[in-house]
Amino acid sequence: MKILKQNWHLFLLGIISFFLFSFKLKSSVSFEGDLGRDLFEIAKISFGNFTLLGQKGSFGGIYAAPYYYYIFLLPFIIAGRKIEGILFFNVFLFVLALIFFTYSAIKKFGRLNGLLAGLAIMFLPFFIFSARNPGNGFTLTAFFMIFLTIIYFYDLNKFDRTKILLLGFFFGIILSTLFAYVTVFFAILLLMFFLLRNKKMLFVFLTGVFLAFLPLGIFELKNNFVMLKNTFIDRSYLSFVNNTNMPNGIKLNKNILLNAVDLGDQIYLLIGVNIYSIFLFLISMVVWIKKFKGKLFVYASILGYVILIFMVRFQFSTHYLIPFLTFLMFVFFIAVLNGKFSKFFFIFIIPIFMLFFSKTNYATATRNYDLIKNRVDKVLSKRLIGKNDRFNIILKRTDDFPTPAGNEYRFFFLINGLEPESEFLYKDSSKLFIFSEEGDKNKINFKKFRTWEMSEFDLSKVKKISSYKLDKRMTMYLLEK
Repeated sequence: MKILKQNWHLFLLGIISFFLFSFKLKSSVSFEGDLGRDLFEIAKISFGNFTLLGQKGSFGGIYAAPYYYYIFLLPFIIAGRKIEGILFFNVFLFVLALIFFTYSAIKKFGRLNGLLAGLAIMFLPFFIFSARNPGNGFTLTAFFMIFLTIIYFYDLNKFDRTKILLLGFFFGIILSTLFAYVTVFFAILLLMFFLLRNKKMLFVFLTGVFLAFLPLGIFELKNNFVMLKNTFIDRSYLSFVNNTNMPNGIKLNKNILLNAVDLGDQIYLLIGVNIYSIFLFLISMVVWIKKFKGKLFVYASILGYVILIFMVRFQFSTHYLIPFLTFLMFVFFIAVLNGKFSKFFFIFIIPIFMLFFSKTNYATATRNYDLIKNRVDKVLSKRLIGKNDRFNIILKRTDDFPTPAGNEYRFFFLINGLEPESEFLYKDSSKLFIFSEEGDKNKINFKKFRTWEMSEFDLSKVKKISSYKLDKRMTMYLLEK
């Protein structure tokens, strides 16, 4: 009770942020693409199918480490293998990161300043979006916020070797789970070099980072370095360099100066502020920031942006920016807190954030969890397959989004005790479910429906084709050999 009285403001912030991040959460989250894949993989692990690999990265044939899957495994099981466990645990992580930052800021800058800084972070558009959309591209924002809070607000020189090793491992989990964090890696390395007086501790930190990559190392040793061979010997990295591996990837300018302009435009769409005006503010604040540590964070953010400009010349996707934006806005708020008029500044910008708060966060998603579940439930009710049937799935969308495996549909089959064959084993399947979003308006002409998946399944061996209308936008076809 005493703790509650002393920290009532933190509890209140936690309640407000939890409501903000979780309101109409289930209906507004798009259950497709990456989230469908993630739940399918987590579900397989929950049934004992453990893995050393996470999501496939966009650079060559390199896969991420699997930490993201295992972090959500227990909440997923506790929730009865339902999406609620993933969604609300993700919200919890962001509330935790926000409270930890606010608590640390209060200790250093006072209650009002710290609380206002926490409120400002809570209303950051990309922070809200990340809290409401679990995925390796967004969930790690909470982890990175916790990491930055530790290295800024706490004296690392008071940490023993074990704590520094664990800190390095913690950052290694972030980096190995989403390779986009390489855009801030060198900035973090710069900070750690200057923050640690005992330079031997820097190697302890890097050892921790290295240890986080062990699952990938073990996989490579067991599989004759298949990822490295595929990426560098077979030169699959060229698909990243030439921007041919991501249909929705944006190609910026390879000219460094022009790319800086293009990148600034992309960042403006996410935060509504010109990034160069932020840097001008930060540079001017260096005069007011008395301690070297605060100035060092400003210099590191500039270094991070220069590296980002170089790294996204070949391929750009929005989630590539999240690591740097998290770092930049952390440094921005720290700079404000170190200024003389921080209270007035926060009182000015928080209402602006609230004014431009996007209500689309709470809009019902076109492809939401319950919609997909109802479709699969209708299929299962028809008893078209048994537990011993070898079957596979194709999703035919109305757009060109590259998700033919239909992992969101596979997920519901799996949790009902019916595991589909691998997306690489269509040829071994005797039945094929095709979920077509084109409905009855554009029935599939199987003679013209030519995809790699269909050629592997081999239409010439099909003896029976049945179709079932599941709703206005979805028709399911069953092909049986």
